[in-house]
Amino acid sequence: MTEKEVLAEIEQATRDGRRTVLNLSNQGLKILPPEIGKLTRLRRLLLFGNQLESLPAEIGQLTNLKELSLYSNKLKSLPPEIGKLTNLRRLVLSRNRLTFLPPEIGSLTKLYELKVAINKLTTLPPEIGKMTNLYDLSFSQNQLLSIPTEIGELQKLVYFDLWNNLLTSLPVELGKIQNLFVIVDANPLRSPPPDVLNQGKKAILAYLRERLDGEAPQWLSKMILVGEGGVGKTQLLRSLLNETFETESETTHGIGIRPLELKHPEKTDVRMLLNCWDFGGQQIYHATHQFFLTNRSLFVLVWDTRHGWKAGKLYYWLDTIKARAPESPVLIVAAHTDERDADLPLEDLKKKYSQVVGHFELSNKTRAGILEFRKALLETAADLPLMGEMWPLKWLNAASAIRGLKEHHILPTELDAIMTKHRVEGKNSEVLTQWLHELGDIVYFRENEELDDLVILNPQWVTEAISKVLESKEVITKDGIFTREQMDKLWGGVGDKNIQEHLLRLMEQFDLSYRTLENKEISLVVERLPLDPPAYQEKWNAAREKEGSKQISMKFSLTSFQAGLPTWFIARSHRFTTHTHWRLGALFADGEARRHYGLIEGYEYDRYLRLTVQGPVPANFFALLRDGLELTLDRFPGLDIKRTIPCPGHDGKDCSYEFDLENVERAAEKNRDTIECTKALEHVKVSKLLYGLHESTLEQQLQELSKLQDKTLLEVEGSREEILAELKDNKSLIQ
Repeated sequence: MTEKEVLAEIEQATRDGRRTVLNLSNQGLKILPPEIGKLTRLRRLLLFGNQLESLPAEIGQLTNLKELSLYSNKLKSLPPEIGKLTNLRRLVLSRNRLTFLPPEIGSLTKLYELKVAINKLTTLPPEIGKMTNLYDLSFSQNQLLSIPTEIGELQKLVYFDLWNNLLTSLPVELGKIQNLFVIVDANPLRSPPPDVLNQGKKAILAYLRERLDGEAPQWLSKMILVGEGGVGKTQLLRSLLNETFETESETTHGIGIRPLELKHPEKTDVRMLLNCWDFGGQQIYHATHQFFLTNRSLFVLVWDTRHGWKAGKLYYWLDTIKARAPESPVLIVAAHTDERDADLPLEDLKKKYSQVVGHFELSNKTRAGILEFRKALLETAADLPLMGEMWPLKWLNAASAIRGLKEHHILPTELDAIMTKHRVEGKNSEVLTQWLHELGDIVYFRENEELDDLVILNPQWVTEAISKVLESKEVITKDGIFTREQMDKLWGGVGDKNIQEHLLRLMEQFDLSYRTLENKEISLVVERLPLDPPAYQEKWNAAREKEGSKQISMKFSLTSFQAGLPTWFIARSHRFTTHTHWRLGALFADGEARRHYGLIEGYEYDRYLRLTVQGPVPANFFALLRDGLELTLDRFPGLDIKRTIPCPGHDGKDCSYEFDLENVERAAEKNRDTIECTKALEHVKVSKLLYGLHESTLEQQLQELSKLQDKTLLEVEGSREEILAELKDNKSLIQ
């Protein structure tokens, strides 16, 4: 529509004195003429989908407007006259180029819906607090750095969308709004802390409301010492605590936890406290450590110069930290430099692992280098996201009381009594409890019926108890079998039968063991399974050779092969056991009929897992197993994973090429029939590669199922409709 045509439309509307709606949307308008100001009777003005870069000042003359839609234009600013539209109820400004909102916008006190998503806003005017009738407010996909405290005046606000901005904190005044649903995902928020954010919208508002009643900074964080056994981690901690050097120190079994108090490098009146977790370095402990390697902590990686950096497995430990705590800084410490100089590829380490913020050479024996390391430790600790974090005062008092308890464990009723004493009740009590669990102060699974009967106050006590099982010679010689008789021997001193049962259920929660299906009095400790696989090929090959048998396979290539892989998955999937398992693999079957077999294989040095299922209709069983494997891999948020599918071969000949799953899925989304195998330069059907892996092959699977003559199979697998529902409900099939 040309400017002349727009003027004609406006003129026509002017002559029609009763015109209340004008729709000039999707007309390619570059200029809105000032004559628009003549249409003073307008109640709705729709201008979305144009190319307007500005609005005329005369827009302010449309004082009867109730709706103004400017969605998807090129507006860089709004005229101050926008504030004259005092009857406006709905203003849509999404998908423009606005860098600020004029303060006059605060005059729109009758506005109940304001949409300014997908712009370039960095700040909001404090006058927004005057728009007290706002019900729906959206600023998603902007560049907001902060929210004005005046936002707390919007008591009628119900929906507040702040998705994908640059916010590092939310104002506590948001807690004043009673019925608010706020979206804050995809922001680099430090306050509220992630432990609260992860609990959802109610937890966020509970945290903010409690801070309104009083708040105080908590100068507390976590330092984790890792490295191989015997490199000097415990001696380093003793040096930092100004304790005497011990020529021979005991091996750390599991985890040792000690507090380290430090002066803040800048705030002279502040003392920081680091809870130092000293992790045992022996290989068998690594799988248990994974659950305590929390993000936003400070990691100190120690290696022994006498044996060299390769023996210290620096790349392995850095891979582990990156996989479990990708946002945490790492200080590398070379110990025993009084006996041998430190020599390692530091630049390569820093290039590959951006988390490495420093390398220090010291001797725990002579104390050389300790002062330099301590100074770096002070500066790094002061910058930790948890350090100096604002806590609601009531929560801080309750947390301090809980941390001061000397018992290893208490009952949930005792925990609730402490919370009530410090006026932390209802939802706030649940949020704080979960927060303390996430921080590692307590171990308490409130939502788990099998574990909600005990609150563990001392994680070190738990790991020591579990270590006794992992180190038991009897458990080792029996390839992981753990009986109740052994439990009485190993855990007789930790408490009564109820406490012992709780510890066993805790091992099951962490996928460290499971009870055998045949005898619930016997458990299998997966970290003590034999390294060599038992004979499983006969069963596996027999299933493959059956008529009509199909195979689905996927390879998971990993940047690093983490402790707990694939043993956690084996424990998680124990209901499908065939009693054929080893440290790096297992053979599964789907029920007593065993029509489908699944095989998980781990290749530690080649850093990959392979999951394969075969049988007449393998898709559903594969989906079940894959879902459990994906959940296991989710425990490593910093782990890069590449999923590939084997090439089915060409003209009856095998092919070693592997297709990237993402590429094949993209081909399916673009309705490509084939994709090229770059090794054989042959095309392969996309549907064949994605069979059982993608929703596009559901109908194909059902057609094949319908053709089967084996009615027993149909009875086992279920009806066509039941299978379709199962396949569609399974997340793994459509990832």
